[in-house]
Amino acid sequence: MYDHLVKPITITIPEDLDARASAEAKRRGISKSELIRRGLVAVLPGDGVEIENNPWHELAGFASPELSVEPNEIDRVVYGP
Repeated sequence: MYDHLVKPITITIPEDLDARASAEAKRRGISKSELIRRGLVAVLPGDGVEIENNPWHELAGFASPELSVEPNEIDRVVYGP
């Protein structure tokens, strides 16, 4: 997935979050590092192809009170015009 060098880092997270991350990584069959990389790609702006070409990302937060969704907007985003 990454064609450039990776940099090892150290982070601190609460034990319960670490346990949840470990369980989710195991469920997906990936390393915890890969799970965290995917999470960062999902939330950080940049050249993440995964986000830009994912129609679901455009709907993230659509149920938030400060956002409104027009009728059929979800279908247009997901399925096209």
